[in-house]
Amino acid sequence: MDLSDIRFAWRLWTRHPLTLGVATLSLSLGIAATTAMYSLLSRVTHYELGFADEDRLVVLSSTSRESGEQPPTYDIVQALLESRQSFEAFGLHQPSGIPVTISGAGETRRVQQSPVNVDGLSIVGVRPILGRTYRLDDFKDVVKQKEARGVVISFATWQRQFNGAPDVIGRTLRIDAEPRTVIGVMPRGFQLSPWLDDIAFWAATDLRPIPYARWMTAIGRLKPGVSPTAAQAEAAAVSRQVLKAQGQRVDDVGARVVPIREWMFGDTRNILAFLLGTVSLVLLIGCANVANLLLASGAARQKEFALRAATGAGRGRLVRQLLTENVLLALVGGIFGVLLAMAGTKLFPLIVPAEFPAVMRHLSIDGRVLAFAIGVSALSSLVFGLVPALRTSSVNLIDALKEGGRTAGTVRRGGRNALLIAEVSLAMVLLVGAGLLVRGLMAEERKLPGFDPERLLTTHVLLAGPKYSSKTTHDTNIVTPQVEVFYDQLVERVRAMPGVTRAGLISRLPMNVWMHGFTVVGTPEPTDGHRPMADFTEVDPRALETLGLPVIRGRGISEHDVASAPWVALINKSFADRHFPGKDPLAQAVRVWIGWGGQPGTIQEPQPRQIVGVVADVTYPSYFTETPAVMYVPFHQHLSEYGSEDEWLHTGKSLVVRTAVDPSTLVRPITDAVARIDNDQTATEFKTMKAQVASTPSVTNGRFLSSLFSVFGGFAILLAVIGVYGVVAWVVGQRTLEMGIRVALGARPDQVARMLLTQSLWPVVLGVALGALGGVGLSRVLNSLFWEITSPEPTVLAAVAAGMLSLAIAAAAVPIRRVLRMDPQFLLRNE
Repeated sequence: MDLSDIRFAWRLWTRHPLTLGVATLSLSLGIAATTAMYSLLSRVTHYELGFADEDRLVVLSSTSRESGEQPPTYDIVQALLESRQSFEAFGLHQPSGIPVTISGAGETRRVQQSPVNVDGLSIVGVRPILGRTYRLDDFKDVVKQKEARGVVISFATWQRQFNGAPDVIGRTLRIDAEPRTVIGVMPRGFQLSPWLDDIAFWAATDLRPIPYARWMTAIGRLKPGVSPTAAQAEAAAVSRQVLKAQGQRVDDVGARVVPIREWMFGDTRNILAFLLGTVSLVLLIGCANVANLLLASGAARQKEFALRAATGAGRGRLVRQLLTENVLLALVGGIFGVLLAMAGTKLFPLIVPAEFPAVMRHLSIDGRVLAFAIGVSALSSLVFGLVPALRTSSVNLIDALKEGGRTAGTVRRGGRNALLIAEVSLAMVLLVGAGLLVRGLMAEERKLPGFDPERLLTTHVLLAGPKYSSKTTHDTNIVTPQVEVFYDQLVERVRAMPGVTRAGLISRLPMNVWMHGFTVVGTPEPTDGHRPMADFTEVDPRALETLGLPVIRGRGISEHDVASAPWVALINKSFADRHFPGKDPLAQAVRVWIGWGGQPGTIQEPQPRQIVGVVADVTYPSYFTETPAVMYVPFHQHLSEYGSEDEWLHTGKSLVVRTAVDPSTLVRPITDAVARIDNDQTATEFKTMKAQVASTPSVTNGRFLSSLFSVFGGFAILLAVIGVYGVVAWVVGQRTLEMGIRVALGARPDQVARMLLTQSLWPVVLGVALGALGGVGLSRVLNSLFWEITSPEPTVLAAVAAGMLSLAIAAAAVPIRRVLRMDPQFLLRNE
C-alpha cells in the first residue's frame, strides 16, 4: 500500500459517495454489533476476581449417579486436608445469599448475608481494609448455636450503615435482632462470587458439629505443582473412603475438581459465545453487502482496468490497488463501528434486566475489545474484498475495450446473486429468531400467573431473632408462638387500611416452588429418596381468595383450622390428577416430610393431614416441565421444630393485598405497620403481582434475548435492504440501454418493471426460503438453552418472510422506478 494508491482510492470515493456511504454503513453496523457482543463476552471471560494465586484455586464437587453433582460434605473436606497430598487449604461459602434484617445502625433494611466457614474469606487471599477475617477463636461466642458473633462486612455496608466511620471495628450491628460485632471490612467491590454482588456481610458458621453438611461450595487451594486432574483423582478416592466408613454405598461415588474461573463462568461463557456467533451474522451480512457492491462496481470498472492493463499494469498491481481500497474502506467502517459500539454499551443496560448482576450490566470498550474490533475490521476487508479484487483484476482486453460494449452484459452475475442470497438468508435467520423469542415472551407474559394480577400488591416479611426462633444444639430450629401473634396483628391492620379489599398471608408467592416429600396414608412407605414430592406452603384463610384461586372441590382453609383441630390440606388440581386418578381426593390423607426426603435434618409432621379441598392450578413458567403438585396448609397448623434453614416456611410470609386504589399508596402504611409491631423487623420487596411476573426468570431472560435478537435482527434487515437496493441499482444502471430499446420498441414500463423485479428478486426469494430453514434450526438451539419458550410456528415464519419480501420489493422498486420514469430517447441518446 503506497500513497498513490490511497490518493486514487480517495478520488474514486469522492466520485461515488453513495457507494462509499452504503459500504461504510454496512460495515460499521456489522462491526458495531459484533464488537458490542464481544465486549459482553470479554467482560465475563476476563472478569478480574482479584484473588491471590487464582490459578491454584479450584472448586470441589462430589458426584454420584443418584444425586448428580453437589457440594462435598465437611468431613470429606477435612479428610482431604488431613491427607496433605493435593490441597493445602479449603474455604467454604454458600453460593446464594440469605435474607436477613439489619437494624441498630442506620436504617432498618433487608440485606443478603453469605454464610462462610472459618476459612471462607481467607482462602482467596484478599485482605480486609480494616480489621481481620475469621479465626477459630471467634466460635467461642456464637449466635444461633453455630454462627460467630463477629461479622465481616462489605465496603458498601460500612459506608451505608456506618457512614464510613474509621472506628467501625468493634461497633455493634443488630442482625435479625441479635447484636453482632464488626471485626472486619472487605475492600470495595469484593465478592466471593461475581454473581452475588449485593452481599452485605459474611457470617462465619462452625461446621465442626455438623460434619455431614454439604450446602456450601468448597474452594480449595492446590499445592504448588498439583494439577486439577491429580487432585480430582485423590478427591474421588478419599470421598469413597469417608462414605464407606459411614456405611454408605460408594460404587458410583466420584469427585469433580475444576478451576475456579471455569466453575464461575464456564456455562455463561458458552452461552455468550453462542450469542456472539449468532450476532456475527450481522457482520457477515455487512461483508456480503460490501462484496456485492464491489462486484457490481468492479463490473463497471472493467474498461478502466483494461486500459491500465494495456498500458503495462500487471494483475498484481491491479489487485494491490483494489485491496488498498478495501483496507481503507474497512478502516473507515471499523472507526464508525467502534463509535457505534461505544454508544451501544451505554444503551446496553436498557435491555438488560435489573435482576442481572453487575458483571452482565456494565460494559466498556477496553483495549482488548478495541483490538478485537481492529482484527474484525482487518478480517472483514479480506472477506469482502479478496474475491471481488481477484475477479475485477482478471480482465479480457478485447471485450472490455470494444466500442460501446457494456460490461453488465458480460460480467457474470452468479457471484452477486450468491452473495445476495447469503445475506438475505442470514438476515432471515436472525429475524426468525427474534420473531420466535418475541412471540414466546408475549405468550409467557400472557399466560402467567393464571389468576388476576391487577391491583394486587405483594411484600415479604421474614421474622428473625430469638423472639421468633432459636437454634437447638443439634442444629434444628424452634419457632415460638410470637410468629403467629405478629402475623395475625399485621394482617388485621392491613385489612383495616383504606383502599384494601382483601389481604392474606402465604409462605411463598405462586410460581415459586419448594418441594417436600409426602406419603399417602394407607399406602406402603417408600424408601428414602423415592417419596413423591409436592410444593408445600402455609396460607391463612383469605390468601387464596385474595389471589383469586378458586376452590373447585370441597372447601378452603377456614378460621377453625387451628393447631388444636385436626390438621388439613388443600391440593391443586394437578396433585389430584397425578396422585389420585379415578379416586376421590377428599377421602385421602397425607403425611408430610419437611425437608428433602432422606437428607439430614428432614422432619416428619407429627400427624397426617386430611385433604379437604382442591383448588385450581397456578400457571407456572416455561422452565417447569410439568405443573408441580401443590399442597396448601393452614398457617396455624405447623411444626414447632424445623430442620436447619426450614423454619422460614413459618417465619417468612408474603403479604398479598388486593386494593381498590393505586397499590403503591399502601407501601408506606404497611411498612409503618410492621415497624409498630416490631421495630427490628421490616417489610421488603414491595411489588405488584404484574411486576412479580415480569421479574420471573423465564420472562427476564426472554425479554433480554428477544431484545438482543430484535436489535441485531433490525441491523440485519437494514443491511439486507441496503444490499438489495445497491445491487438492483447497479444492475438497472448497467441495463439502461436495454430498457430504453425495449420501451422504444413498444414495451410498457410496467412490463419492464415486472421483468426487472422478477429477475432481481429471485435471489431474495431463495434467500428467504433458506433463511426460514435456518431459523428453524436456530429455534432448536434456543430451546436447548432457553426452556422451550420458542417454537418454529408457521405464522411466525410466514410473517417474517412476508415482511422481508415486502421490504426487498420496496428497495428494488426505487431504482427501477427512477430509471423507467426517464425519457427513452434520453436513455438511448446517453447510451
